[in-house]
Amino acid sequence: MRIRMRLAEQLRNRIWIVPAVFAVLAIAAGIAFPVVDGTTELTAIAFDPEAARSLLGSLSGGMITFTGFVFSILLVAVQFGSSQFSPRMLLLFLRDPVTQLALGTFIATFLYSLLVLSSVGRAENPDFVPHNSISIALLLLLASMFMFLRLITNTTSGLRVASVLVDLGREARKVIERAYPEQAVADEAGEREPAPLPEDSRVVPYRGEPGVLQSVDRQELVSLATEADAMIELVPAVGDPLVPGDPVFRVRDGGGSLEEDELTSSIAVGDERSVEQDPAFAFRLLADISAKALSPGVNDPTTATQALNQIEVLLRIIAHRRLGPDVVHDTRGVVRFRSRTPSWEDYLSLALDETRQFGVGSLQVTRRLSALLRGLRETVPGYRAPAVEAQLELVRAAARRAFGEEADRRAATTSDPQGLGSSRETP
Repeated sequence: MRIRMRLAEQLRNRIWIVPAVFAVLAIAAGIAFPVVDGTTELTAIAFDPEAARSLLGSLSGGMITFTGFVFSILLVAVQFGSSQFSPRMLLLFLRDPVTQLALGTFIATFLYSLLVLSSVGRAENPDFVPHNSISIALLLLLASMFMFLRLITNTTSGLRVASVLVDLGREARKVIERAYPEQAVADEAGEREPAPLPEDSRVVPYRGEPGVLQSVDRQELVSLATEADAMIELVPAVGDPLVPGDPVFRVRDGGGSLEEDELTSSIAVGDERSVEQDPAFAFRLLADISAKALSPGVNDPTTATQALNQIEVLLRIIAHRRLGPDVVHDTRGVVRFRSRTPSWEDYLSLALDETRQFGVGSLQVTRRLSALLRGLRETVPGYRAPAVEAQLELVRAAARRAFGEEADRRAATTSDPQGLGSSRETP
């Protein structure tokens, strides 16, 4: 599982892997197709040797220059995006499949054209021209032009604030669906932490490289615990840093025995958090974008308001999900695995505290926060409403401290889903 998860992360996060695959395919095609051309008389477009050399030479030389130009554009775009939004957004930019496919197409066109050029006018046959192979090179050129236009459109659209926030919100909703499939329970008692395992439970320490816990194979752990008639508790939460020697699992052994290697192979540790099994990280990214927009050097409360739009959607979804500890039973109803997950109060704090803190003095942000919290208060389960009311009171208190004039204080505490321009006079 660990190898599979790491391989999947490498494929998503490494921008060079797809171009490398395309390069290998281009080399194979550039060697094989001229050989096939030499054995067939069927020709779509005919070229004389000089025209073929001129065409392929221009194509291969132009494509390598063009690829360098596109790389320069991408570096500027990524630098702009990471500085405008959050350094942690860089990973999402690198994961874009359009970018990887475009670079792969450019490199493949260059390598294929160069290899086909080497087959024109061979020593054993000076008049040989691989007509069909050259036609394929022209088709690759057309594909490269199409991918360039697609890349430019995708990059310019992807750097829009609204586009980045919508994509991040869409990914976060998928993660929430996977992480919290159960609907909220009827009362708070259903989400209380279970009693911890006895102190004499076996502790499995972490022995790998320092990093961050990215994901856990729960099904594998449940299967291991069922076979050994044991119960496994994951000590760190997904997203927590791990240092060699830190406890990773507590195990209450049953009739069988569990090897440490079996347990530790079920987790994936990387150099930074990932959204895959970590809904809190999606809130972290949105909060980062909002905080960045409210920094004195940027001073863009409208972007913070747009981030709050996505945050409100996610909070409304997660408010109606069961957020208690992750407890998994086997087919007989026996608890086999459990781990810690953030509470409703944790998500509220993560999503809103920094925006409220950095947005002090901004009418737009304060009014949008008021609208968000008042809307949540009316829609969340009753046992979650007090935490929302406490956040709303913090917003009101911050507004009272930040604005000296009574008129400004009234304006700041008005509920406005647009920040400024659409007030809602609600108590």
